[in-house]
Amino acid sequence: MNPRILFAFRFFLATFFFILISKDLIADPKKVEEAWHPPKGLKVGAFVDTYYNQNFNQPKSNERAYTTQAVRNQEFNINLAHADLRLDGEKFRGRLAIQFGNSVNTNYSGEPTKDVSSNQFAVRNIQEGFVGVRLSQKVWLDAGIYFGHIGHESWISQKNNNYTRAYALDYVPYYSSGARLTYQYSNQLSFQFHVMNGWQNITENNKDKSLGFQTKYAILPNLTFTANYFAGNEAPTAERKQNRFYQNLITEWKINDRFTFAFSQDIGWQWQGQSFDYNPIGVRLLGKQGDYLERSGRAYRHWYQGNIWVSVLLSPDYRLSFRFDRMIDREQVLAQTKTPNGFNASAYILTLDFLQWNPALFRIELVRRSSIDPLFEYRNTDEKSKQETLLIGAISFLLE
Repeated sequence: MNPRILFAFRFFLATFFFILISKDLIADPKKVEEAWHPPKGLKVGAFVDTYYNQNFNQPKSNERAYTTQAVRNQEFNINLAHADLRLDGEKFRGRLAIQFGNSVNTNYSGEPTKDVSSNQFAVRNIQEGFVGVRLSQKVWLDAGIYFGHIGHESWISQKNNNYTRAYALDYVPYYSSGARLTYQYSNQLSFQFHVMNGWQNITENNKDKSLGFQTKYAILPNLTFTANYFAGNEAPTAERKQNRFYQNLITEWKINDRFTFAFSQDIGWQWQGQSFDYNPIGVRLLGKQGDYLERSGRAYRHWYQGNIWVSVLLSPDYRLSFRFDRMIDREQVLAQTKTPNGFNASAYILTLDFLQWNPALFRIELVRRSSIDPLFEYRNTDEKSKQETLLIGAISFLLE
């Protein structure tokens, strides 16, 4: 039979049966309900975050360093956009969110690209994809890809008092791949235990697993303390172990309906992994070349971070928020600068929010960053500056 005739015949049959079924459903509303009944607790959400960043340093590059948010200079762009499905049932839950944007490309740049089954291009558009089951009345087990548990700020900018993220939040995992156990002891106290592939990676780079912990305690209705921890080996399989340990402590105080205050302090330390001792006689006796003897390293490299957030609701339509950032990573564990003092920087951020278009949000933010060493691109040259000044305008909407 002629392929075109066969196709037309099949199309006619499909259309005919569809009309019959549709008439039957329309005639009986009960059948419509039986034909499609979405699971209880199913929700659809979306988020779009657009911005323009005016960098007064007038850098030669279009991309800013040492950040993942508002990363493009003098350019209209999308920081983050996602669409998601969420299911919150009595015995099971889950979320699938597909994402795009500048912050996505930046955050997943550490994922490998050569692995066939799992690489950066296969996973970076998955913001979250996890399934959870209720083990008991107070215990949940989730597994898959989910948001990182460390830090005060969310990847979803509209949920934060400031548009950009703090130094400390840009250098902790935005996402994790693993399993988490959540125990809601009471309305005031909860615990989390995580087993993860590593520090913000989906595709493994070694055979070890990392551990995460969280304790959250609302000592008063308006005062909450949170302690987050991480421990794991961050060296590739071919290298000596470099165990990383991280502690994040957060205090949140909602003074009243208009004033909120938050403070966090972070400390991280990691094995150097290896060291070289100058010992020409010992090396030659061992029959090795050179004057240095390689030893297993147990010395630690440290870094420190601190943040303060203050937010004031000026009126139902306007909110003013301030943040102070401080990060010291002299030994360049997280931020590689190749300068004498490493990453030793502060930042002051002032954000004005226009709230009258909820669920849309218009924001204007002024950012002033400074460092001990020249780190920031300056003018249209190869020189660096110790300061960076930004004026950012952003419009977003969030549907949950």
